[in-house]
Amino acid sequence: MTSPVNSTAAFPAPLDILDEIRRLRRELKRSEGQIADLVLADPRRVLDLNVTSLAQAAEVSEATVVRFCRSVGCAGFPDFKLRLAESQARDALRDEVRGGTPYVSKDVAPDDDVGTLARKIFSSSAAALTAASSTLDDEALERAIALLAGAPRVLCVGTGGSSALAQDAAHKLLRFGADAQPCADPVLARMLLVNMTAGGVLLALSNTGRSGTINELAAAARSQGTEVVAITAPRSPLAATASVVIASRPVEDTEMYTPMASRLVHLTLIDVLSTGVALRLGDPAVRQLAKVKAAINAGRLPPLT
Repeated sequence: MTSPVNSTAAFPAPLDILDEIRRLRRELKRSEGQIADLVLADPRRVLDLNVTSLAQAAEVSEATVVRFCRSVGCAGFPDFKLRLAESQARDALRDEVRGGTPYVSKDVAPDDDVGTLARKIFSSSAAALTAASSTLDDEALERAIALLAGAPRVLCVGTGGSSALAQDAAHKLLRFGADAQPCADPVLARMLLVNMTAGGVLLALSNTGRSGTINELAAAARSQGTEVVAITAPRSPLAATASVVIASRPVEDTEMYTPMASRLVHLTLIDVLSTGVALRLGDPAVRQLAKVKAAINAGRLPPLT
């Protein structure tokens, strides 16, 4: 079995990296403190910097930047950028509205009118997508696309809200000729997994990465030599098991709020993977899509005049 691309640490990540930097500021070494001050002063600017440019801006070495990231609880610089982007997204949402309606959306207040709640939801979704885009792991995406494009069969699994995402993933892959199948039934998924031929891939979707059913399927897949591509939260049990992790940290507190914006991020990541598969397959995928479109259009009624 191959090692996970994005392995996870055992300890939980702080909820807000900026709060963690403020808490640890006095404990940091002088050179690391220079980086901390730069981050706290202008976190949006830091989001646009790579490790070299951040080291130059703080007048420290690149090694010091990596040590700083670890000192504040991150696995490395990519993990630090991910959590900084999430922190900025949360701050933007908090500026939009204080409070929220439990179990619905943290952006919506009970007394909001329809126009206000609509704009808040659109704004939070846009912020979540922007944050996710800035922290994409290109290497993980490339490997996931290669596995999916070369798989004789792809089993797409998710439970709860993620079951619809699994269906969407299979639907998109089918258009390009992939033998993709969604499954929300854990017993049937086990049987399908056992019958998976060599080279097959399990595509696992979980917002938190803590779904017992999905983690059991992922562990079973790895034990039989089946690769697992997971779209899930970094530093989660599922991320630790998967062969390749497309990391997407939940934007909402999933213990309190329905993961609306996070689900849009997952849908977009599915679009990225399926489009990447189509580009990798080339002309055969284009021809297959044309056949699928023709078959669908043949069953449509003519427009009303």
